[in-house]
Amino acid sequence: MKILIVHAHHEPKSFSSALARHAEQTLKAEGHSVEFADLYAERFNPVSDRRNFQTAKDPNYLKQEAEEDYASETDSFAPEIESEVKRLEACDLLIFSFPLWWFGMPAILKGWVDRVFVSGRIYGGGRIYETRLGNSQKRAMVIMTTGNGSVTYGDKGVNPPLATVLAPVQQGVFWFCGFLPLSPFVAWTPAHITPEERDKYLDSLTERLKNIGAEPPQVLPPLSDFPNWGEDEKKRFMVMLTRSKPVDEKLKSLIPLETERLAELKRLGFLLAVHLGLPQAEPWRGFLYFRETDAAAVLKHVETLPLAEWLEFQIVEVH
Repeated sequence: MKILIVHAHHEPKSFSSALARHAEQTLKAEGHSVEFADLYAERFNPVSDRRNFQTAKDPNYLKQEAEEDYASETDSFAPEIESEVKRLEACDLLIFSFPLWWFGMPAILKGWVDRVFVSGRIYGGGRIYETRLGNSQKRAMVIMTTGNGSVTYGDKGVNPPLATVLAPVQQGVFWFCGFLPLSPFVAWTPAHITPEERDKYLDSLTERLKNIGAEPPQVLPPLSDFPNWGEDEKKRFMVMLTRSKPVDEKLKSLIPLETERLAELKRLGFLLAVHLGLPQAEPWRGFLYFRETDAAAVLKHVETLPLAEWLEFQIVEVH
C-alpha cells in the first residue's frame, strides 16, 4: 500500500512523535511505501487564503470552494498545495498523527486539511461520502495521544465521549471525502505513565499496523440513506433487555464474547448506544439503541448476542 502519515507535533522527542515514527518504521518493514509529512518540521503554513492559487476566478471576492474548483479545472494550485494534494491523491491509507488539543486537531493539521482537501480534486461535484469511493478503497486512521485518561472520555466521563470528539475527523474529514475510517489508536496520558507502559503502546501499534490492510473499517451512514439531504431513512429502535434465566457460570464465561459482539455491531453502524445495568442488579435491565429499517432486522441482530438465551427482548421504535 501507499501510505501517507501526516504528523502534527512540535516536539520531536514527544511520545506523539515517537508513535508516528514507529508507525513509519513498522509500515516500511511490512513492505509498504510510506511518505511522512512532518508539518512542523516542514514549516507548513496553515493559513488558507489566495496564496493557495496561482490564478483567480473572482479577484474581488474570495470564495474558497469556487476558487478550488477553478484551480482544479485550470491546474493552477500554488506549487506547495499541488504537491500536498498529489500526496493525498496517491495514498491508499492516510494516517493523521497528533496530540488531542482542545478536543480536536492542532491548528497546523486543521490548516493542512483546509488547504489540501480541495474541492474538485479530493471531493466535490457530487463526490462525497460513498459516492467519492468509486472503485477505490482508500482508508484513514488516527494515531493520537491525550492528556486525560480513557475514563474522562467514556460514558460517565467529564469530557465528551471519544466518538463525539473525533466525529469531525472520522466523519467530517475522512468519510466525507470517501476515506473509509478505521478505529483510532489512542495512547492515553503518555506523559503520566511509565516507560514500560509507553513501550506497550508501541508494541500494540506494531501489532495493529502489521495487519492494517485487512482491518475492517468503521461503517458510517451513507449519503444514499438521506434523500435530498433530508432525514435518515433508517429508523431508531430502543431494545429493553431483561434476564429470562438466572446468572450461572456459563453466562459469566460468555461476557467477553458479548462485549466483542456489541462492539462489532457498533462498528457496523447498527448499534448506536449501549446502556447495561450493573451485573448484580435485581431486576436487571439493559438498553440498546439501534439504527435499522424495521424491528425484525433489529431482532436478528439481538439474537446474535452470545447471551441471547438468557435474555428477553422488548423492541420499541422511537423518535
